[in-house]
Amino acid sequence: MDTILVPLARPEQAAILSTFILPVARGERARVILLHICPTLYVSDEALCAGRKAEDIPWLQAAALPFQDTDVTVEIARREAHSIAGGIRDAVREFKPDLLALSWRRAGSDKNDDDLTLHDLLMDVPCDLVVWRGDQAAPPPHRVLIPSAGGPNVALGFRFAEDFHRSYGSKVLLLTVLPRTASDEEAAAARAAMEARARAALASSSLPWDAVELHVLRAKSPAAGILQMAVPAHSDVVIIGASREGVIQRLRFGEIPEKVAAEARVPVLVIKRPLPRRVTLYRRVWDTLMRVTPDLTEAEKVEVYRESRRSSRASRDFFTMIALSTAIATFGLMLNAPAVIIGAMLIAPLMNAIIGMGLGIVQGDARLLSLGVKTTLAGVGVTLLVSFFLEIIIPFDTLTPEMIARSAPNLLDLGVALAAGAAGAYALARKNVSSSLPGVAIAVALIPPLATTGMALALAEWRVVLGAGLLFLTNLIGIVSMSSWVFLSMDFKPEVTRRERMRLFARGWQAILVMILLITIPLATVTVRQVQSQSVRNAVESALDAEFANTPGLYLRDWRYQQKGGVLDLELEVESNKSVSFDQSLLLQKRLARRLGRSVALTLKVIPTIRLEPQPPPDEPYLTPLPQASPTSP
Repeated sequence: MDTILVPLARPEQAAILSTFILPVARGERARVILLHICPTLYVSDEALCAGRKAEDIPWLQAAALPFQDTDVTVEIARREAHSIAGGIRDAVREFKPDLLALSWRRAGSDKNDDDLTLHDLLMDVPCDLVVWRGDQAAPPPHRVLIPSAGGPNVALGFRFAEDFHRSYGSKVLLLTVLPRTASDEEAAAARAAMEARARAALASSSLPWDAVELHVLRAKSPAAGILQMAVPAHSDVVIIGASREGVIQRLRFGEIPEKVAAEARVPVLVIKRPLPRRVTLYRRVWDTLMRVTPDLTEAEKVEVYRESRRSSRASRDFFTMIALSTAIATFGLMLNAPAVIIGAMLIAPLMNAIIGMGLGIVQGDARLLSLGVKTTLAGVGVTLLVSFFLEIIIPFDTLTPEMIARSAPNLLDLGVALAAGAAGAYALARKNVSSSLPGVAIAVALIPPLATTGMALALAEWRVVLGAGLLFLTNLIGIVSMSSWVFLSMDFKPEVTRRERMRLFARGWQAILVMILLITIPLATVTVRQVQSQSVRNAVESALDAEFANTPGLYLRDWRYQQKGGVLDLELEVESNKSVSFDQSLLLQKRLARRLGRSVALTLKVIPTIRLEPQPPPDEPYLTPLPQASPTSP
């Protein structure tokens, strides 16, 4: 590495600079830039940002002194920025360093408005990154602890360890943490894998193998095992990678770097390699989305969990309201009355049980998940039975437009279900917006498609049965998946130490992804067909408008079409004030076929029409009676 950028905002941040950064700079023969960032938004010490030049700040000069007797080039720079994080990003773009070295004070120290959390410091920058945590000068590290589980940061950790060994003769302690239940065979396999990784990393390093020690430790969690070794009796510094995997990986292992950095009793260096550009963009989008949802207190989480369990039970009230809402929805579908159908959506209690399924998956709670599944299945069964028997009892055997509208779901319906699931979970967790739940129930419409399915079963309308059933499954999967995501973003998660909960959590998310994929295939097929059908309809409508605009005396009243193979079967109903000959009909068919670019079968229904021009009122008080039609008149 050629350039190391070290942002410093306060004197105490330079306390361990010479201990950890100087050996790296000397070993890499790098140029070191000490950057003083003065935040213009929050300034607690005006002397630090009083318009001085960087060379006139005494503590910056003191921080540069250890570098002057070495072959390391050191520079001092000063920049003003709206915030420290923004100033660091601007400096990275300006200086283009190979390594960015940041400091983070020990948790529990006095904080100022410009202090950053470790999560803020682990920013996505296009260079190697190291964040050191310490609040005072540290002695030279003779035992360097590197927790090693593979990953992109191991090589960078060995480079630091190599520089420490060159300067201080440090030993490297490689650590692998296994669950407490790990067998001796698993421990031996982990040790062999760690040795293979270490030898591969040392192949291009000057660090000798006898300076490396391998440790395999059993603990209740990776963080607990690392902290057990991160004490003065075992190590002097910890070098830990912060690969920042996806949210599932972070949940599985916890926020290990932040926990270790906050609780370790020795200095900690958190290192991170730059991510590919596309991955960086994904992480930024994900972090932005995660910040949209607020964090809940533990008391609020407990209350949400209790409310979810309470509303997921299949009680007598639940069955009563499901039966009544189904009856209302069935009558509304028969009457083709949207207002009645909306009323049925409002009183249906089925959505709470489905959201409970989402919370059960995120918590890894088999009891809550089972409760939600059983209640949902019971509600589905009651709805199908009530709508089926109402259709049998009431002599109504016509498919209304409201029923047909629920028989052809598409990808837009999946989008509605996903958004409604997120809104429902958010409203359940945030009591100040719980009044929005009725609107969510209207948006997602669980009972009407189920009632349509039951009615179509009674009528043996299998196409409608499949379409309405697909719509309900779409709503179900959308609500479960997005409610799970919202709860996850609000920091609901299973207990990492309980393996059965972690297993249920992982399998639940895998099942959600598979179900979304499976439900997307038929929805995409229907969507493509609907788009194609709409395209044909638009083309036919445009061709008919063009033809009848140039045909005086012939007025298009109604039209419909069917596609039979490659032939468009077109049926037109027209009004005419004169007879239409076969030749004229044939000419119309040919012109339409040419405009549409396909074969057209034409059925023309002509309704004779007499159109009279406006006339003034007659002067005669009595009009002559109309002549009687003769028996031979048509």
